[in-house]
Amino acid sequence: MSRSDEVNKMTENVYKVILEQFNPGLKNFVIMGKNYEKALTGVSLAAKGYFDALVKLGELASDSQGSKELGDTLFQMAEVHRQIQVQLEEVLKLFHSELLSQLEQKLELDLKYLTATLKKYQGERRSKSDSIEHCQSELKKLRRKSQGSRHSQKYGDREMQVTPKICVSASS
Repeated sequence: MSRSDEVNKMTENVYKVILEQFNPGLKNFVIMGKNYEKALTGVSLAAKGYFDALVKLGELASDSQGSKELGDTLFQMAEVHRQIQVQLEEVLKLFHSELLSQLEQKLELDLKYLTATLKKYQGERRSKSDSIEHCQSELKKLRRKSQGSRHSQKYGDREMQVTPKICVSASS
């Protein structure tokens, strides 16, 4: 295997490792974030039920003279809980909009970019290889013609013209 083929294989492997390992890892991270968001939404619903129960208990306690202080305390607890719940919902919205959806978009863009870049690299590599093979076959033809021909100098000059083309094609 030539050095060029080794470099090509390593380059393609880097692209494949990124596509097969890094991006799925990020995708898994986004999925776990969505599960976390869903769990927090469930907690939020349960907390609203708890908040409603506190308010009802506070109302029942406020109705009787003996437990009015208990009712006030329950209302204060419900208010603190409501404030915490509002903050949790705001954090949940930010978590979704600023982290999860952004990561998901970037992941999709990265996947498209890496796939397109790999295809472009492979196309350019194929094109250059084809060009080199064509030049090499032309060179072989010229060498065969120049051997045993009375116009060997003419073919030698032509070979000198083709050889720089191979070098230029191979280097670009």
